[in-house]
Amino acid sequence: MTPDHNIDNHISAFCELQELAVCDNLDFKQLDSLVEGIKEEMRRKEILAKHTPAIKQLPNGRWYTRIDGKKHERIKRKDLEDLIVEFYNPNKVSLSSIFPNYLECRKMEVADTTWAKDLKYFNTFILGSPISDVPLKKLNLDHGYKFLIHCLNVKKDLKKKYWDNIKGVVMKMFQYAIERGMIQQNPFKNLKPKKDLFTPATVVRDGDTVFSNNERIEVCRLAEEDAEKTGTSTPLGIVVLFNLGLRDGELCPLKWRDIETDIRGTYIHIQRELVPDITDTGKAHGYTVLPHCKTPAGDRRLLLNRKVKEVFDQIKKYNQANGIPVDADDYIFMRVFKDEITMCTPTCFDHRIRKYCNHAGMTVIKSQHDIRRTVLTNLYMIGMPLKKIQEYAGHSSLQQTMDYIRITDDDMDMLQYLDQLSDDTKGNNIIPFRKGA
Repeated sequence: MTPDHNIDNHISAFCELQELAVCDNLDFKQLDSLVEGIKEEMRRKEILAKHTPAIKQLPNGRWYTRIDGKKHERIKRKDLEDLIVEFYNPNKVSLSSIFPNYLECRKMEVADTTWAKDLKYFNTFILGSPISDVPLKKLNLDHGYKFLIHCLNVKKDLKKKYWDNIKGVVMKMFQYAIERGMIQQNPFKNLKPKKDLFTPATVVRDGDTVFSNNERIEVCRLAEEDAEKTGTSTPLGIVVLFNLGLRDGELCPLKWRDIETDIRGTYIHIQRELVPDITDTGKAHGYTVLPHCKTPAGDRRLLLNRKVKEVFDQIKKYNQANGIPVDADDYIFMRVFKDEITMCTPTCFDHRIRKYCNHAGMTVIKSQHDIRRTVLTNLYMIGMPLKKIQEYAGHSSLQQTMDYIRITDDDMDMLQYLDQLSDDTKGNNIIPFRKGA
């Protein structure tokens, strides 16, 4: 017989006692209180019986246990039991109460920038919402739609994609609660609002996310001109990006020893990553160099063409002229900032790209990420096999690579393809539809 069944039996017995009490003019409220007290005590025993690992006593007499992976100590055993019951009590467990522990687990599983986004969404949309403090076991689909209305009021221009990010955090928290036995199923599993509730997504043309050939040439020219004018190497990082298509976190931590030569040619070894330091409040403060790449696929050697080899030689000359060390273990992209030699960060390149885009008269200001997208698109357009592009980009999956490629043919190019559909001289080359298709 399960604990829940035992509780039901007790409740049934006391309900019968209540009926007798009414007949005999006994104190009905007192009996109600007694029933509730028995129910609460049995819930307490059930929670403590399920709790693992068990409560143990230390040599110093204090009691300790682990709750959701965190160690807790108390002088009195009862205080520790109260803490356990409070944490697992299904009538009290809510999204707000489990979020601190959920976030600690996320920190162990995902990149800092990812859990920082969870924290941002929680503080902005979930905390103080209609679902924030409702016991998880009492949440239902109606609460989900009330939460959606709350989010639409918080962010007036809420787009479907942004809503999916917010809902994703809630869903992950529900999964966290399910895996720990706090609830049996996801109450928002069937939450499927219609798309016209959201602000329509901004239409982005492929040409707005990649550099045209003329734009690429002009931006690189401006970067080289800027480097020559200032006598500094940082602007040349833009030229390197256009030749290698690196992530911004891969460019900054390159060292001179990463340039390797063998009988096949000269390579750059991508083997580490620069990531933002995230504080406990979810704010970025400074950077850290990780001794590895974003994924195992990111560790790769890229063959250097003639242009980028010349650029690296020029960077070394500028650095030496500015007293910046160029030994094997020194970073390639260094700068003198406030009379100190420091590593370049993504910000150093971001503002330069914007400046060069403006000077080039571009109507859409593009980013480092757009340079990477441009390089991969160009490799595809000149015929490099997709699998090779995936390896070059350091992507873990081919789908990631496909998402980067943009086809920028204009309408006249498209018309050439469409004309073939009605060209009688080429009709025999068109594969007919299968019968019944």
